Amino acid sequence: MSSRLLHMAKRRLGLLGAFAYSGANFALAFTLQASVTALEFGLYAFALVCIQFGTSLSNALFASPMVVSLADDDAPKDRLIASYFRANIIFCALGALLICGALSLMGMPPLQVWLVGLQAVFLWMRWFFRAYELASHNFTMPALADMVYCVATLTCGTVLFALNGLDVTSALISMSFGTVLSLFVIGKGTVRTICRRASGSLQTYVDVFKQHGRWALLGVITTEAMANLHSYVITIFLGPAAFAPVATLALFFRPIPILMQAITQYERPVLARSFRAGDFGGMKRDVRKIHVLLTAVVLFNTIGVLGVIAFFPSLIGNGQYATAILLPLALLLAAGQLVRSLRTGSSAALQGAGAYKPLALVTVIAAPITILGTLVAIWIGQHTVALILTAVLLGEVVTAVLITRHFNACVHPKGAPA
Repeated sequence: MSSRLLHMAKRRLGLLGAFAYSGANFALAFTLQASVTALEFGLYAFALVCIQFGTSLSNALFASPMVVSLADDDAPKDRLIASYFRANIIFCALGALLICGALSLMGMPPLQVWLVGLQAVFLWMRWFFRAYELASHNFTMPALADMVYCVATLTCGTVLFALNGLDVTSALISMSFGTVLSLFVIGKGTVRTICRRASGSLQTYVDVFKQHGRWALLGVITTEAMANLHSYVITIFLGPAAFAPVATLALFFRPIPILMQAITQYERPVLARSFRAGDFGGMKRDVRKIHVLLTAVVLFNTIGVLGVIAFFPSLIGNGQYATAILLPLALLLAAGQLVRSLRTGSSAALQGAGAYKPLALVTVIAAPITILGTLVAIWIGQHTVALILTAVLLGEVVTAVLITRHFNACVHPKGAPA
């Protein structure tokens, strides 16, 4: 009993660490959005969207397959982790170059472009080590790394803002500093372990990717098309300044996706073991708890955002956006988060069960709805941003319904993941 309570406490500690990580990023972005121009903040926010997409790709390419691979006691864990690590290095290098190229074309200053590239490499490498620790059911070290990031980033940001003023460059330097320190905390043990193991052939990872990773990757890409297509479309077609109010409001909702991501990472290994043990009742109870928790957080967060818009509008973009613009955008963003909260637990359970193909096919079905709706919004040319967010919401609803159906089939005693 005591060991189980200790295990649960470590998992909850992980959520605390995730909020500390999110809190540091929120503090930086909140300070910037009220201090820099809409164009500068729009570019900064878009850079973070790109980095976050890379994190989602890392989840698909490494974190999700790793959970399934390491859950098998007979798997050659030594060769697996070494092979995964080699593939991760290639991913980090190529991904950072692509982001740097895109931001350069959009007019971001060269120093900031390279700082974004460095942050991407450090963060994705850190995310890989974090995924390995969680897949091995080591929950304490990832939480500690998140807390180190929070303290280091906020300390560096405070010093740089005091010396150089409030600007994007100082924020990016602070994030990179915090990421490097947290990377050292979480990665030093794993690096030593990898170095002691036999060198892993890249082919080992390729084999795992063919079995699980390709479906997880397809799912992430189509999910990105649904959840964040508006970020790319608004920024590219309407400009970074038009994306700024959406990015600023999304900032106020940021705790929700961070919590969703943390819950998925921390609960997925537990759900994987429950599935392998045939404990479908336990899976359903855990998923239900996740949905209740996230729904409550979304509602609480939404009330807070609406209160800020009504009583403290100057906190959003230093008062440069009218309430008539902010209110519908906030409600649409909140509705999207609510729908997402109702399928996060089911999605994590399906990932733990290795059901990546049906998950990918769900978003393959739902993504065209978002894409078509976005094209219609651009064609109409009026209230474009709100219509684009409506298209995103429609895609999320379809996704939630289909994932729930797959989960119900998965936990049925006679069912199994496709």
